[in-house]
Amino acid sequence: MEEWITVKEAARIRNCTERNILKLIDKREFKSKKDGRRWLVFMDTSEHSAEQSPNSAELISVLKVQLEEKDIQIKQFREQLGRKDEQIEKLQEQLAEASHRHDTVVMQMTRLLEYHQQPFWRRLFSRKALPPPVDEAIVDMEPRGDKANE
Repeated sequence: MEEWITVKEAARIRNCTERNILKLIDKREFKSKKDGRRWLVFMDTSEHSAEQSPNSAELISVLKVQLEEKDIQIKQFREQLGRKDEQIEKLQEQLAEASHRHDTVVMQMTRLLEYHQQPFWRRLFSRKALPPPVDEAIVDMEPRGDKANE
C-alpha cells in the first residue's frame, strides 16, 4: 500500500535517520511534497510494516542477550579498573621514593656549590675538606602522611 508518510515514519521504516531521508529527498530519490512546514514522502508501507514489527517475545529475548553481554563487559571493566588502581598505588610509592632521592641529591649539590663558591685561596689554605655528605634523615623533614599515621 503506497501512501504519503512523514519523514519520521519513513526513517523508521528505512531504519535510518530523518536527516538521511531529507538528503534522499534533496537527491530526488523519493517522491515528496511539503505539507505546511513538514515534508511528506510517498512510500510503499505494506511490505515494510510486516518486516519491521518483530514479535515482542523475540525482541525481549534479544534484549536479554544484549543485557547479559553488557553485564559481562561491566564485570571486565571493573576488573581492569581494579588492576589500574593497583598500578597507580605502586607508581605513587615509586614517585615518593624518587622524590626523596631527588631531595638528597639536591641537598648534596647545594653544599658542593656553596663550597666551590668560596674564593680559591680560602679553599686552598683552609684545612676544611669537602662538605660531608648529606644525612638522608635531615632531608626527609616532612613526615610521610601515609606511613606515619599507620
